[in-house]
Amino acid sequence: MTVSWLKQGVIPLSPGLPLAQPFAQPVSANARSVQPVSAEALEGEWQRQYEALPAAVKGLLSFEHFRAQSGELASSIRTAAREREYGRTPSYDLGRLAKARVARLFPSALSYLAWRDLAEGFSGLAVAMLSRHASLASQEGRPALLAPVQYGGEHRYQVTALNPFPGLLLDHPACADNQEWRLLMPESTAPVRPGPEGVSQPVLPIQRGLITGLYWSVNTPEETVAEIRQLVARDMRFRSVALGKVVPDPGRWQLQLQPVRTS
Repeated sequence: MTVSWLKQGVIPLSPGLPLAQPFAQPVSANARSVQPVSAEALEGEWQRQYEALPAAVKGLLSFEHFRAQSGELASSIRTAAREREYGRTPSYDLGRLAKARVARLFPSALSYLAWRDLAEGFSGLAVAMLSRHASLASQEGRPALLAPVQYGGEHRYQVTALNPFPGLLLDHPACADNQEWRLLMPESTAPVRPGPEGVSQPVLPIQRGLITGLYWSVNTPEETVAEIRQLVARDMRFRSVALGKVVPDPGRWQLQLQPVRTS
């Protein structure tokens, strides 16, 4: 994340779909979509769907004319016939996942994964937030869910209030040490702001008291550090936040936080 987002008073939200890969597109489902459908199964599905039509419609449309339909109807009937012939493998709703926006959160500013991967090799910055702040909860017209990630659990495909975007609150057990939390929002209701390159994207507005600390690391550019210091000095929203630098611990293979004075 760049300081320009903080200057706008917002935190950018990321697309949700990539977090569910590769489980959102199992190979078996892709392979099944091109499996051939037998003539018997296809004919049976046409007959079944024709019989399901209201009597008034069937009185005006013969089975032969119905069977001659093409386009989306023929495609959907072929898909239904394939599912009846081979069975249906449950899967995540890719369209729904594509509409999700996520903020990835960690219980500590010393998360190695976050600094290495999300902060692009210790070159970004970390924003510490008050987890119980009201701006992280659902608001009228802007639903949100802040919840911990579960690791190695069973697939849960059903949409519920506690699982609004199936697949986005699960991760591989190899990542369990991260103890990650995720803030989920629908793209359609999240506020939007222009990014550094002029492309608008969904964001989380920074309300007073939400941000408690701003931290940089060993590869963060000096100009970025200067921008952070300037922001804290000039913007009342950040006047009381803690500053610090995350560096390698000299005694152990882990990270440590060096507090930095604001004046």
